[in-house]
Amino acid sequence: MMTGSLDRTNLVEKKVWVKRITRQLALIVAIASVSTAAMAADQGRAGTRPVGIDKTNAQFGPNNRWAFSHMREIYPTALIENKPRRVIPLAGRPKHPAEVVIDFRGTKTSLDDLARKYFTDAIAVFKDDELLVEGYYGEQKRSRPHLMMSMTKSVTAVLVAKYAAEGLIDLNKTVAEYLPELANSGWGPDTLRAVWDMRDGADYSEVYDDLNSTVWQHACASSWVEEKDCAKGSMRSSYEFLPTIKRNADIVGEFHYKSASTDVLAWILERVTGKSFVQLVSEDVWQAIGAEYPADITVDKDGFGWASGGMSATLLDLTRFGVLALNRGKVGATQLFPAEHFDDVMNHPADDNWPYGEHPKGWKPYYRSFWWGVGNGDKDFEAVGIHGQMIRVVPKDNMVIVYLSSWPDADGETIDGYSVYEDIFEALKTKFR
Repeated sequence: MMTGSLDRTNLVEKKVWVKRITRQLALIVAIASVSTAAMAADQGRAGTRPVGIDKTNAQFGPNNRWAFSHMREIYPTALIENKPRRVIPLAGRPKHPAEVVIDFRGTKTSLDDLARKYFTDAIAVFKDDELLVEGYYGEQKRSRPHLMMSMTKSVTAVLVAKYAAEGLIDLNKTVAEYLPELANSGWGPDTLRAVWDMRDGADYSEVYDDLNSTVWQHACASSWVEEKDCAKGSMRSSYEFLPTIKRNADIVGEFHYKSASTDVLAWILERVTGKSFVQLVSEDVWQAIGAEYPADITVDKDGFGWASGGMSATLLDLTRFGVLALNRGKVGATQLFPAEHFDDVMNHPADDNWPYGEHPKGWKPYYRSFWWGVGNGDKDFEAVGIHGQMIRVVPKDNMVIVYLSSWPDADGETIDGYSVYEDIFEALKTKFR
């Protein structure tokens, strides 16, 4: 979410900036370490905005417990409109998580207890055309959007699939052919197919605890960080920032997670359609799936919607999006998005050079077209966002599981978040078979 590269010619300014952010992060971490136990038990105080919260510190615990459900009140956003008269209802009489007991790591445990322990904000389970579980915690409620983080990438994915199938974009053409502005950037020579899989040559680093990482510069560009906390001269627009990313030809063909690759394809979609990314999501996705509520997306000073991680949406509308994926692009009897896209994601082979190491369960994960392949042998795939946002699509069990969270740290390391959620999802699959 950041726009400009750091001014490498002014080391003094750079050091001052890094020290300032470091002090703020240290304070946030200190607060989190004191508050984590209390926050786990008390899921937040509805209606009470934490003192001193701003764009820079809203992403970290404990502030994110409030912020992820109140993004419109902190960041500049654009509305992703639904059609209130064309809402598609979700059938079923869902249970509250307190009524659902699963076998979690050998112990009978309620989903409610696990939600309170692991900073979960909302839970939905949908199977065989019925909503089985629905629950909210802390600041969340049915009508309130929650930050999706990088699950936004999977929304971008279906738009790319749609316009590729319609012939408006050619995945074998290069980024430079569509965006001359990026001809000299790290993405310029790459095909759209390579960018969609994040196997491009952009020299973009995504290390959340490294303040020199490009992702932090991107955050400044996307208005996710207070201007005072960005390097002097940092760009304040993605259109300005993306052309500054250099190229690393040594990584071409390898999967390296890069949020900005999503924004590149979103920009291309804007160029070929003549519509903003916000408008595309509203008309082609949100209204089409019969969303019950508007969503929103953070925008930079030029109004560019942050396609790589800025959307917020309600739990049940995210369930609708998951059902779209489960049904291979269909809503009812209407094929809205190409079934081949979802078939390709489900059946993609494992990545033999997976950068995250061997999976403890022996699974063979992969990344394809802005979706995560679980690699568990059941063709499960996911939309995933940091701090615990997940839509698990389970074709074999005709099931969708949605979890929204506010983990204190991005990767959930302090609570073993991803491992915990994997085990919960496997237990839910077993529970409802």
